[in-house]
This record gives sequence, C-alpha cells and structure tokens, in this order.
Amino acid sequence: MSEPIRAERATVRFFDGLEVDGYRLPSGEFRVGITGASRVLGYANNWLGRAMKRGGNTVKTLRGYGFTEKNQKVVTQPIRGGGSEAETISLEDFNRLILYAASNKKQAAIALQLSLTQVALNDFFRDAFDEPPLSITEKRRLFYETYAAAISPEDWRKMDREDILKLALPGDEPHLLWGIWNAWNRED
Repeated sequence: MSEPIRAERATVRFFDGLEVDGYRLPSGEFRVGITGASRVLGYANNWLGRAMKRGGNTVKTLRGYGFTEKNQKVVTQPIRGGGSEAETISLEDFNRLILYAASNKKQAAIALQLSLTQVALNDFFRDAFDEPPLSITEKRRLFYETYAAAISPEDWRKMDREDILKLALPGDEPHLLWGIWNAWNRED
C-alpha cells in the first residue's frame, strides 16, 4: 500500500441508518472506507481488513469477481486538531464486494444490490420516456422501500432495535415507526 493521500471525507447516506464513509481524492476519484463497506454488507467492521491481510480463499474468490485489492490509505483534516486516517477501496471494488457478499447470501448485501439496481433502472427508464429524474430525496425513498422489502422478518429481528428505529420513515405505520413492529410476537 502506498503513502496516505489527503482526501475529503463525507458520509454517503443511502437512507438514515444505512451509510458509509466516502472519500474524494484530489484526482476526483471517489472511494469507500473499508469499515463501512464491511458493515453495510452485513459483516463485522473489521471483516474486509482482516480478509485482505490474511489472504486465503476469500481474497481468491474476490479476485475472481475482479476485486483489485488496491486499497489506499487516506488522511483527512478535521476542523480542529490532527488528521485522521482511513483505509479505502475504489467504487469498482466496492461493487465487486457487494456481488461477492450477495452471492454468499448475505441478506444486507442482497438488499443493497437490489436497491441500487432498482434506483438505476428507474433512472434509465425515466430518461427513455423523457421523464425528469427523481430528486435525491425520492431516490432515497425508492432505495429504502426496495431495501426494506428485501429484508426478511427474520433478518429484521436480528437487527439491533436502534438500527430498526433508524430505518423508520415518516408515514410508516405506527408500529414500525417506534421499532415495535414485532411486539405481538414477544414473550415478555
């Protein structure tokens, strides 16, 4: 891995509760932090970093999907004090990670892939019929609806209550809004 590059950092929010750290290099290239990439795919925060250091079957399979392993350390300058470092991967490698995790039946990755594809397909079809593109708010809502529909009730039950509360949108049924959607099934 090469020396850290100074980068801008921003939170890439698919919807409230599902986000990754995004970075923009001086060249204009966008990158994804490996911790957030691991987390949104349903793995532990340190999964990708560990897998890349260890090598083995996971990395071999990832290479088969076209994963380049070209991670880049970046340093960002906070408003006060010293810089913070992060390890990043390209958007292309993130896309391959999504494919890998979905092929391994990671429900979070399947939901992410379906949602990204739904938003992209919608954009292309709207364009073909000379309709204006959706606003980012409308895209996030479509993304959220597709994501939520892809997560099974069992997967919802495995999520932290706090994660479920973050996923509630205004207008959701009251039992979803407060994270008590499965309260009827509790044994208190």
